[in-house]
Amino acid sequence: MSRDTASQQTKRESSVSPSFWLGLLAVLIVACSVVNVGQGRAIGILSGITVLALIVTRTPLRRLSRLLPLVSFSIFCFLLLLIVPIDPDMETVQLPYWGKRIPLQGSWFLLALVVKSTLIVLLSTAFAEPLSQRDLLAGLTGLGLPPKLVSLCYLIVKGVHSLAAEISRLVRARDARGRPRGLRAAKVAAAMAQVLMIRLGRRAETQAFALCARGYAGRLALSQWRYISVLEVTALGVCMVALTWLTLL
Repeated sequence: MSRDTASQQTKRESSVSPSFWLGLLAVLIVACSVVNVGQGRAIGILSGITVLALIVTRTPLRRLSRLLPLVSFSIFCFLLLLIVPIDPDMETVQLPYWGKRIPLQGSWFLLALVVKSTLIVLLSTAFAEPLSQRDLLAGLTGLGLPPKLVSLCYLIVKGVHSLAAEISRLVRARDARGRPRGLRAAKVAAAMAQVLMIRLGRRAETQAFALCARGYAGRLALSQWRYISVLEVTALGVCMVALTWLTLL
């Protein structure tokens, strides 16, 4: 073993385990899910933690494009609120600069959904930036989760990259034949979805046969990994207590 290899291995063994980062991410996601949007201090602290995580992990700004589906969904839900019939005894809120009244309960629900989903997506993006697929497998294994659950989560994450590549190939093939418009565009999109499902099914079947041929027995083999340490478990416990206290303020 060379000196550089030994140095890298020593650094890897002395660094924080992937299990700790995954555990911390899980704790933060739970905190973002249960926090009350009306608690300005709690939302502010969680937002600060999210921004700090994005800065520390040096997440590229292009990763923020993952919020686009959430933005589209939020706009769609807001448009639905505008056309919801309002009863005389229903609590409403008036939109500023517009005068339009919308249901108060629906607006709070939409606000909570947008804020919490945004924080969860950004936190997941920031924590996923420094972790490779192998780190994900090692982290889930180190947390002591059931082997089949670990394998399923790993294969799902690994399949997301294949799904994105497959969609990109289908879109390029569609554009090469001329981008359709109108009703034809809807028919082409439906056909693309059908082809995508068939290809994904075949790929999953091939992947299952390959795993069985290599002796898969419910656990993915992994070398040089370790369980989460006592110190890291203690740190997670402190974070859990602090975030629980924060969300209950």
